[in-house]
Amino acid sequence: MIRELQLWYQHQWIRAIDVSLAEQLQRQLGKGNEAVALMAGLVSYQLGLGHPCLDLTQLYRDANATLALPPDHAQPESLEQCQKPAQLLAGISGLTSLEQCQQLLSQSAAVNTPNSPLVLDGTRLYLRRYYTYEQRIKTDLTQRMSTQQNVDTAALKQVLDALFGTQSELSWQRNACAMAMRSLFTIVTGGPGTGKTYTVVRLLATLQQLREQAEPLRIRLAAPTGKAAARMSESIGEELGSLPPGSDLSKDISTEAVTLHRLLGTLPNSRGFRHNSNNPLHTDVLIIDEASMVDIEMMAAVVAALPAHARLILLGDKDQLASVEAGAILGQLCDQAEYGHYTPALASWLNATSNYSIPDDKIDSSGELWPYLQHTTMFHESRRFDPNKGIGKLAHDVNVQDTDWLAGWLRNSQAIAAAQPEFDNIQVVQTQLPGHASIKHLVEAGYAPLKALIEARPDSDDDQQLDKWAVAVLNQLAQFQLLTAIRDGDWGMHQFNQRVAYWLYGDKVTEHGWFVGRPVMVTHNDYSMDLRNGDIGMVLQRRANDPLRVAFQTADGAIRWILPSRLTQVDTAYAMTIHKSQGSEFTHTVMIMPEHDVPILTKELLYTGITRAKERFTLVSAQPQLVIKAIKRRIQRSGGLAHG
Repeated sequence: MIRELQLWYQHQWIRAIDVSLAEQLQRQLGKGNEAVALMAGLVSYQLGLGHPCLDLTQLYRDANATLALPPDHAQPESLEQCQKPAQLLAGISGLTSLEQCQQLLSQSAAVNTPNSPLVLDGTRLYLRRYYTYEQRIKTDLTQRMSTQQNVDTAALKQVLDALFGTQSELSWQRNACAMAMRSLFTIVTGGPGTGKTYTVVRLLATLQQLREQAEPLRIRLAAPTGKAAARMSESIGEELGSLPPGSDLSKDISTEAVTLHRLLGTLPNSRGFRHNSNNPLHTDVLIIDEASMVDIEMMAAVVAALPAHARLILLGDKDQLASVEAGAILGQLCDQAEYGHYTPALASWLNATSNYSIPDDKIDSSGELWPYLQHTTMFHESRRFDPNKGIGKLAHDVNVQDTDWLAGWLRNSQAIAAAQPEFDNIQVVQTQLPGHASIKHLVEAGYAPLKALIEARPDSDDDQQLDKWAVAVLNQLAQFQLLTAIRDGDWGMHQFNQRVAYWLYGDKVTEHGWFVGRPVMVTHNDYSMDLRNGDIGMVLQRRANDPLRVAFQTADGAIRWILPSRLTQVDTAYAMTIHKSQGSEFTHTVMIMPEHDVPILTKELLYTGITRAKERFTLVSAQPQLVIKAIKRRIQRSGGLAHG
């Protein structure tokens, strides 16, 4: 059995750590326990795919699909030598059926015993650490949801009337503020431009105005990445100025957002944080933006460090990609949020704070079966995108998996744009060659303003002028961006970065990789340099004889100039993966599809890539029909967060 895992590893089907765990457990358990060791290896493998657990029901329904094996890159030789998962399980005594597997695991000393490495919860098999993370989150959120606050609905209605103005229709933004007053846990979810920032500023104003304590509430703002934190600070700062006269609470509402790692305080050479259950955060309200990017380990650390009296408010788009690491926290908590599922009692309470009632189709007499949704508001209407035009139409149809209009657009986007001007900001470039002239022209035109700005360096010794120039360069960099679905291969991120660098700068692209005009993305947190995974910088030369430096913009708008030799973990960033683009927006986004189907192509991936575009979107694809196939495929991460 373990021999088969070793063979899978040799053919790059699974990771070395998956085999190592199985081998170690087999040595500890001794002979006769190979099947349990094998299951441990599969749990580890699933963790690498983002699943906190192995769902045994899914495994025995379709083992090959559940494990995504054989992988898409499997060579003919490996297909001949390696057994597929379904074939492997069918040939192992004790693992031929779900019932036999459960019985085998329940009798093992490695499962559900004190400090055992594995935990079986129903039909979900976990590594103990991840089971502990999940239980910690469930227990904490249950406690916060059950902590009902004393709210004077008449006073709340008066405050909301002042903040939102006269109602002419039902306002889900207003309802979100009202709902947040009921307990210590709230979720606000919706796509780009649906008013999440608009709402959270008014939510904070409501909390401050109706607080029981004399001192202003201590509010912390956080996001998973440096980019997301900077955008959160900027957007909330701008929105504060829109509060109606007489409700200026800017002195009581901080606009400084930090990364979750900085909020909790990282410890060198440790997975732990300075703030934890024994040293909680000093805050009354914690708001986390881009919550879809938060993985299960980080969320467990957050709730452990949050004081019992504090409110936790999650903001994000549940339909975006889940976190890179294991878990799908926001997606699981918000599952079915589009349908409301509000209990009649909650709907009645919300109606008392508004002049308009919750629609009947959002009320569910069995709403208690959806406990998290009693604390969730989903926004549907985008103020940025019209769902019947351009980017809005594209994003909407992908998200609801409606391929009727999309199929026609993929075949002839130019004709549609010519006949209907509302679609002239989205286009398809179809080519079989990743280096085709059509892509080269698109890239050169897109980056031409950036090149011109870099070349227009101020002839000055004034550091402020040079910093101002660097800010302009970094702002221009966000005007045009290539996004790839995959990292490797001719259509992947690495190859496109090499290709684009040569197209733009030719022989100036040195062997060591550092040249003026190279954008870079930090790929791992570097606390010694105060740089975070996802931070973007640009290689520039401040003065003619100065050494090259990389300009990074801090959350407060200042510029840091860092020597390239101090940056050890960066990628060129003309192109970045769609995963890495989360939390960012670009004026013109170009999304590049691979030439063949891969499991990573899902409707969530496409939706995330499309919604990075603010004004223009271009799809580059060798086989547009892959888009239709991807739209029909959804990410389904296993986990028991939403289950009792």
